[in-house]
Amino acid sequence: MSEKDIWSASPSRRGLLHLAAGGLAVAGIGLALEPRAEASGPVRVSMKILTGKMIGRPGWPQFEPGDLSLPPHRLVEVTLRCFDDGNAQIPGGYNRVTGTVGDVMRLIAGTPAIIPPHAGKLVSEVPVKKVAHTFTVNGRGFFMNVPVPVSSTVIYRFMTPGPGRYPWQCMAACGTGAGGWAGPMMTQAWMEGVITIA
Repeated sequence: MSEKDIWSASPSRRGLLHLAAGGLAVAGIGLALEPRAEASGPVRVSMKILTGKMIGRPGWPQFEPGDLSLPPHRLVEVTLRCFDDGNAQIPGGYNRVTGTVGDVMRLIAGTPAIIPPHAGKLVSEVPVKKVAHTFTVNGRGFFMNVPVPVSSTVIYRFMTPGPGRYPWQCMAACGTGAGGWAGPMMTQAWMEGVITIA
C-alpha cells in the first residue's frame, strides 16, 4: 500500500489503510465506516495565483478567489495554479506542507488546463528558493501551510474545521514596499483573505 493510495482515500478509510499497510488484516469493514457526507467525494475548489502584469497592476500578484466559503467538517480538494514565475523570501519552515491530508500535496510542473489523474508527485516540502507564495491559514486551532513553487500547479486535500471565519495570508514577501510586505500583502482578497466555514 503506497502513501499515494493512503492520501487519495477518504479520511474514514485512511486509518484502516494505514493498519492494512502495517500488516493487519482489515478486509471488508471499510465500506461500513464510510461517512455518508463523502459519498459524493470531496468539495473541489479551483484557485489561481495571477501576476500583477496579468491583471494590469505590476507588482501586485493576486490569489483568485481571495475569499472562500466552505461547509464544515468536509474533505476539500484544492487545485491551485500559480502563474507567477518569480520566487520570494519566506520565514523559516514555511516551505513545508502542514495541515493537509498526510501533510503532503501533489506538485505538477507548469499550469496545464487539463490534469491527468495521478499527475505530478507527492511532496512534503519545496526548496526554499523555489517558493513563490504560500497559502497559510492560522486561526483558532486550524493551521495549514501550502508552499507554492513558481510556475506550478499544486493539488492538496484538507478537512474543514467547525463553523467560523479563518484568516489566511501569503507568507512569502511578494508585495511592494520595504521588504515586500506592503501593497497586496496588506490588501484583502489579494495576498490575504478569509475562509468562511458555515
